[in-house]
Amino acid sequence: MNHDHTPTQFEEFYRQEARAVYRFVYSRVGNHADALEVVQESFLALYRLKPGGEGGDCPDRALLFRLARNRAIDLLRRRRTRDAFGQEAATGNVLPFRIAEPRTPEDALLEKEREQLAAAALAGLSERDRECLALRRSGLNYREIASALNVNPTSVGQLINRALRRFADAYEALLGKKGTDEKAGKTRGE
Repeated sequence: MNHDHTPTQFEEFYRQEARAVYRFVYSRVGNHADALEVVQESFLALYRLKPGGEGGDCPDRALLFRLARNRAIDLLRRRRTRDAFGQEAATGNVLPFRIAEPRTPEDALLEKEREQLAAAALAGLSERDRECLALRRSGLNYREIASALNVNPTSVGQLINRALRRFADAYEALLGKKGTDEKAGKTRGE
């Protein structure tokens, strides 16, 4: 135990990475308490693998995210079926948005609709696409993403671009469907 309260290399690493890991895990599990548990388990597992205290090696960021990813997947498997996870994503529980307060009630409504469309578009993606986007959003570089997903680093850019394209296509399709539904509703109502 370090009695002089000087932070160890691992403690500094924790302070630097805990929020990013939490955001990534939360994007996977959609629940604050579960995300905190997975983050704690992941850091503990990393510490056991690479203590990184006084004189130890610097902890591995990509390995931390891989550990967090695997623990999140395990948690999801224990907690519910894959279909139930897709349902939760469609309701917006998996995509944590922090948006400034809208200026008008109309702005608030439009922002809420965009969030719902984005969550539904995200839910329609494959698990791998959602993971690629969540890891990139968490600030990992391509090498770290490759390590976390256990893929070739040269393929990460292509994986992310495909995931972004699929997300954009799904979002636009939902936006177009929403517009068509609104027009049909106005025609029936007039």
